[in-house]
Amino acid sequence: MKTISGVIRTAWLFPFALLCGLTSAAAPSLNITLVLDPGGPFDKGTNEAATLGLERAVREHGMPYNTVTAIDNADMLRQLRLAARSSNLVIASGRDSAAALTVAAKEFPNVRFAGVDTLPSGPNTAGLRFREQEGAFLAGFLAANVTSTRILGVLSTADDIVARKYRAGFKAGVALACPACRVLDVTQPAKGSMVDASTLAKKLYAQGADIVLAAVGANNRGVVTAATAVQCLRAGMLPKGVTFQSDVFAKVPRGDPYKAECQGVTRPVFAIGTDSANLDSAGDSDVDRKTLNHALTSVVKRTDNAVFALVDDLAKGRPWRTGERGFGLENDGIELSMNDFNAALLTKELKSKVTAVEKLILGGTLKVPSQ
Repeated sequence: MKTISGVIRTAWLFPFALLCGLTSAAAPSLNITLVLDPGGPFDKGTNEAATLGLERAVREHGMPYNTVTAIDNADMLRQLRLAARSSNLVIASGRDSAAALTVAAKEFPNVRFAGVDTLPSGPNTAGLRFREQEGAFLAGFLAANVTSTRILGVLSTADDIVARKYRAGFKAGVALACPACRVLDVTQPAKGSMVDASTLAKKLYAQGADIVLAAVGANNRGVVTAATAVQCLRAGMLPKGVTFQSDVFAKVPRGDPYKAECQGVTRPVFAIGTDSANLDSAGDSDVDRKTLNHALTSVVKRTDNAVFALVDDLAKGRPWRTGERGFGLENDGIELSMNDFNAALLTKELKSKVTAVEKLILGGTLKVPSQ
């Protein structure tokens, strides 16, 4: 059924099992509502992943659940209040939901509230947050191993704590693999647009950066779009003092549009997405996964795993843990995307190097900065 704020979906999975008591004893006591931010359930990002994680938990344990999309921040609070009247676990997705969650949690002390990618306040609240810097470190290490100019770029949102974590981790990863490399750092205003992100990314490519990390939230696609538009750097147009150092991707097949645009001595440019692997497909400008893709990889926040872990704990009767619940490399909360979109770009040797660095982080040998 439709509401003013969006689509509400109610799912009763395994009704027969619930009636017969075949599911976990704790499961029937859970009734969950997931409130999504205005991006909606198919945002190819945090909302979509959170929905998948909840649905996975419901398939495993069997309990009623709803999802609803808020139309703005004010509606987020209204939807949380409505959800708290019928659910004993309310999850809100989106970094702007902390204030609304805090207010609703105070009004409904017997209901548990959780924020995805945010940290509300109150004894009945929890925040599912991520160590983005760990994934960004791996991305920086990877980029530094394949750069043709030894110049990398980071485009991030100004005054944004998550963007700072991405930037710090990326720079540290680059420094480990290539101390001689430079990282150009540009910020976009908090209210910047996808077009703004694309324009700034193109400026980074013009300065000789051949790989740019996109840490601008919903505007990440703008950076990928810029990479597919620029396609390559030309030797004759490189800034003074910048030269091509390597040609790691020389044997990767190119599509016809690339061949037509990038003749002579050139090197391809790439974007590295953040938050979701769905950006990988956006870099595949010729829709041929065997040819060069301008999305080198993405730092993926496994929101699905975080939401599943929260619901799974409650379904199994484990104690509620208030405050922050952190997710990183060690508990499958962060990863680099390595799939068929970038299979032509990432050799076995390169993947092995990244895996080795990941093990050093997990073992505590490498400390990844967050700012």
